[in-house]
Amino acid sequence: MIALRSSRTLIALLGAGLLVLLQAVGASAVTSDLINATPTSVAIDAPAPGEVQTWKMSVSNSVDAPLPLGLEISGASDILFSGATPMELSVKTLDGATVVERVPVGKVLGKSLKLPELQVGKTYDLVGSVTLPKEASNSYQGASGNLKFRFVTSLDKPAVTPVSPISGPNLANTGMNNLLPVGIAAVALLVLGLGFVLVRRKGSSHE
Repeated sequence: MIALRSSRTLIALLGAGLLVLLQAVGASAVTSDLINATPTSVAIDAPAPGEVQTWKMSVSNSVDAPLPLGLEISGASDILFSGATPMELSVKTLDGATVVERVPVGKVLGKSLKLPELQVGKTYDLVGSVTLPKEASNSYQGASGNLKFRFVTSLDKPAVTPVSPISGPNLANTGMNNLLPVGIAAVALLVLGLGFVLVRRKGSSHE
């Protein structure tokens, strides 16, 4: 009876955990129906000392109501975002208005920056650039790292925790990218659950 009650409790907990994971994916899917970003997200590889990398991204309102808008910045690096001469970021609109003044990446990493409200039928365009100062010492040579930028609305749950480096520029998030972590987590939960039940049953057989 103890093993049976434990099994039922575990199944309930597993179901609740899986529901939370599925709700997170559902929220992302709903958001994709609200705004249309081009590209969906942008991943920038680290520039060489003195080099500037630029990119463009835009987002449009897909619904019949104004939407709050933000720019989510995440990434990971060994030393590029710290030290005496860290990599610097600036973001502007097409007409030259400053969104992010030229600042060390570390000051904005892991944040979701508030942008102007996106009106019905309108498109918002941004131009970004990253620079590694020429004065960067030899310790920066061959350093790895990247940044990822993504438009979000208030209905998103921002993933502002810095993530592992993403290889290759201009990578886009897809529904399958979102579902893969859920599948892995669900399998992990199931395996842990089965292991617990088997251990309990084995232990009970010796009682």
